[in-house]
Amino acid sequence: MNRRGEISVTFMSGPLDGKTLTFNQPELGEQKIITIGRRDTCDIHLGFDNQVSRLHARLGCVSNPVTETDSSLPALLSFWLEDSNSRNGSFVEKDPDPLMERINLRPGILFRIGRTWLRLDVPLSFG
Repeated sequence: MNRRGEISVTFMSGPLDGKTLTFNQPELGEQKIITIGRRDTCDIHLGFDNQVSRLHARLGCVSNPVTETDSSLPALLSFWLEDSNSRNGSFVEKDPDPLMERINLRPGILFRIGRTWLRLDVPLSFG
């Protein structure tokens, strides 16, 4: 049985501190985009944070084959984060400067949207 793994993001501050949201990993060769913001329709809804824009940022996950010849092997996941022209910016770890362009993220990294800290968790299973 080839069960796709999950992507998870954990709240590291605020009223949802400790809560983890999970999303399905994208199919091999595909990309999944997770929206973050104050809008109800965002995948990660931060309606409690008045420093967050309606559509504040996007977190992406790309699933690539480990080798070009064998797609039966687990996928190699890569992640990125980009600000969606928010008013207050998006921040990664201790960098005081807001994101100006899409950046690659590694699992375990902390990032801040408005006043809310989030962590991209290490995927538990691949493929």
